[in-house]
Amino acid sequence: MTIETRIAEPQELTAASVKGAVWLAIGFGLLKYALSTLGQVAIQHAGYGIFRDELYFIVCGRHPAWGYVDQPPFIPLVVRTSELLFGLQSLALFRTFASLAGAAEVALTGLLAWRMGASHWAQALAMTGILLAPMVMGVDATFSTSSYEPVFWMMVALALMELARLAGGGVRSGRAVAWWWALLGVTAGLGLENKWNEFFFLACVLVALLVTKQRKLLASKWFPIGFALIVLLILPNLLWEAHRHWPTLELLHNDQVNGKNVHVGPLQFVLNQMLVFGPLMAPLWIGGILWLLFSRAAKMFRFLGVAYVLYLPLMILLHAKGYYLAAVYPLYFAAGAAAWDLLFRKAWLRRGLTPVYVAMHVLVIAILLPVILPVLTPAKILAYQQRLHLEPPKMENGATAPLPQYYADMLDWRHKADLLADAWQSLPEAERAQAVIYAENYGDASAVNVYRPDVPEAISGHQNYFFWGPRAYTGKVMIVFGDSRKDLESRFDSVEEFARDTNPYLEPYERGPVFICRGLHGNLETLWPKVKFWY
Repeated sequence: MTIETRIAEPQELTAASVKGAVWLAIGFGLLKYALSTLGQVAIQHAGYGIFRDELYFIVCGRHPAWGYVDQPPFIPLVVRTSELLFGLQSLALFRTFASLAGAAEVALTGLLAWRMGASHWAQALAMTGILLAPMVMGVDATFSTSSYEPVFWMMVALALMELARLAGGGVRSGRAVAWWWALLGVTAGLGLENKWNEFFFLACVLVALLVTKQRKLLASKWFPIGFALIVLLILPNLLWEAHRHWPTLELLHNDQVNGKNVHVGPLQFVLNQMLVFGPLMAPLWIGGILWLLFSRAAKMFRFLGVAYVLYLPLMILLHAKGYYLAAVYPLYFAAGAAAWDLLFRKAWLRRGLTPVYVAMHVLVIAILLPVILPVLTPAKILAYQQRLHLEPPKMENGATAPLPQYYADMLDWRHKADLLADAWQSLPEAERAQAVIYAENYGDASAVNVYRPDVPEAISGHQNYFFWGPRAYTGKVMIVFGDSRKDLESRFDSVEEFARDTNPYLEPYERGPVFICRGLHGNLETLWPKVKFWY
């Protein structure tokens, strides 16, 4: 029996095969969690703190809702839970759930590889590829809507794979089929409550099913149940969006027309995908896609290869950021493991080549580590970049910090909060009672609200802060950061500079003066629609 025909057959779920694959996946998951925790300790030791978006998620979590302008409710809920359980003093503890999501991603990669027929050596190779992929390491280092995407997407893929196996064995109904459709519906629905980007993935998978022989899966009487579960889980967020006239669509439109993000050509986009998942590992996941598309052994899972062929050009067409594809790659690392076994049929050859391949990858990642994660101080990272002649890629247009934007957005937030709070406290008592802190960016407003609970809650027109409004403030006295003196002088009777943030490592719009402004021309509540900043 050849490997090709062996892989094509459903694997027997013997106790030994299940135990070996599951324990290997758990072991790599635990390794990923341990490395992530050590990474958090190193990041904090190097002087970095909570990320800009994390501060915003914390504040969103303190304002529970079924949706927010820029994301569904899942991540703010998780971040709020983490804040309550672990506090904010230790990054390793605060980011526990992000680290666990990364561990689950690695473990699922191994399980997917096993279910595609990969040997334990190849299974380990796939998990190593994901564990040390630069993009995955960066995404898992903080809370983001991308943290949990791979977990939800891979659960959907696993459910479809098992349904394809059952259908291939002539099983199209029964408890097992119902269970997998239910799992698919729940994980897909939760994934949409995490990030709307999953809609494009699900759409591509659906089209891929329709154009391949696995379209028969959609004829199952349980397909409508799975679909209904998806709709049921996402319905609260849909109603929230509809009630507020679809703010997320408005935000996405603004991103496109205002030229916020850096757009690259199709070839550069593809090359970037190869780089951010480890240049040495590109043959593995590319081989996985080719295996899914062309190998007889993969005909049962052909739709997964077709899904990538649809998803990649769709993201290029939509000018998506590179990391919008990150959640799909564990699937193709897993497929690459099955292809690896097919390419190197001799067990002794696989056992010899796999450690060598992994060692080369580990060496490259070790060299690149300071430009993947902020484990060195800003000054040392800049020196390291210059020594290696590396320039951090730009994801957004406009002037940027010398550091990678991802690193710069982990700096200075407590200091910024103190500057704004000190400005408020410097006011005479009579003015303090009516003064409010206003920031153009949700990062600055959130820093005040997280780190300085002793001052009134800061306001902003940025993202969901716009919906939270100006509260009862009139604008008679405002502490303002993020606006120019010229613009402020046109809107206030007097503008006084209180302090200035001059940290050279910050983004340009995070360096500048804190102003005390008095006598707003008009009422803040009346003028509030004009401060809306969804971008």
